[in-house]
Amino acid sequence: MDEFAALRPFGWTDRLAVFARAGARPGRVVRVDRGLVTVVTTAGTERAVSPADPIATGDWVLVSDGDESPAVVEILPRTSVFVRGDPMEGVARSAQILAANVDTVFVVQSLTNGPNIRRLERELVLVYDSGAMPLVVLTKADLAPDTDDAIAQVHRVAPAVDVLVTAATTGRGIDELRSHALDGTVALIGASGVGKSTLVNALVGEDVQSTGSVREGDQRGRHTTTARELIPLRGGGVLIDSPGLRGVSLWDSEEGLSRAFADIEELALECRFHDCAHRTEPGCAVQRAIERGELDQARLDSYLRLDQEVDAATKRLQGRIASKGMRQFYKER
Repeated sequence: MDEFAALRPFGWTDRLAVFARAGARPGRVVRVDRGLVTVVTTAGTERAVSPADPIATGDWVLVSDGDESPAVVEILPRTSVFVRGDPMEGVARSAQILAANVDTVFVVQSLTNGPNIRRLERELVLVYDSGAMPLVVLTKADLAPDTDDAIAQVHRVAPAVDVLVTAATTGRGIDELRSHALDGTVALIGASGVGKSTLVNALVGEDVQSTGSVREGDQRGRHTTTARELIPLRGGGVLIDSPGLRGVSLWDSEEGLSRAFADIEELALECRFHDCAHRTEPGCAVQRAIERGELDQARLDSYLRLDQEVDAATKRLQGRIASKGMRQFYKER
């Protein structure tokens, strides 16, 4: 008898069995609410008290066994964690964990009003920084028959990333999209109105998420998904749906920035000065690439903005760590 049979549809692998121990049952978080999480365990679906540490949809956990009020007693090591800056007044002041243990992230952009390349760059930074792999999904192809230009735009800023064109109403691209979820965990990110909930319903094969209309002017939609939920797929694999992100703030994302803008950072290695700002400095290889038409000025501007944003977030994080350390120092004294 397979004691972990109930968990396998949710992505359980034998590597996790080493963490099982007496007095606690393993499970995966399928939804997070204030103070409570919904967990699928070997005993079924149950509500458990959240731990003090931040927890996210997709986390593998151990739940206390035999208590009247089950509680998460341990969060198991993550293979990836999707984090963005939690914006307050337009500035990221803390980290917000969106999902954990994700293998592939579907970065969803609508063809009816896009793609939004500058937002896409931000989203790719987040995905790369999480440890997952991105797949750009262009939706609503039935409303925009000519997709070649949109695909070319994406490839100019993400040449190493696969691009898939879909139309949920006709089924175009859905089978191929589903194949990326087999035997793994996928997550969807994208602005409201790009068609994420419609994609989820198409992937799952039934209406598990409500859908809403978008405004004609800017194609923005109402938030029809209000919480991150983990949904098993019939053909295998699991999917984490998440609310549309109106703001994509970065947080301690240096590695993600380097991977998303590898072309610029590779050029920067040839600059005359190691601290080149890539603006007016003599011997700037990045500016030479722009002059030759090999690099778009708008992409460089985007890189510089995101670099400043990441640097500011890192300094705030370091300041919080230092402040916490000083509080602990005086507490111990």
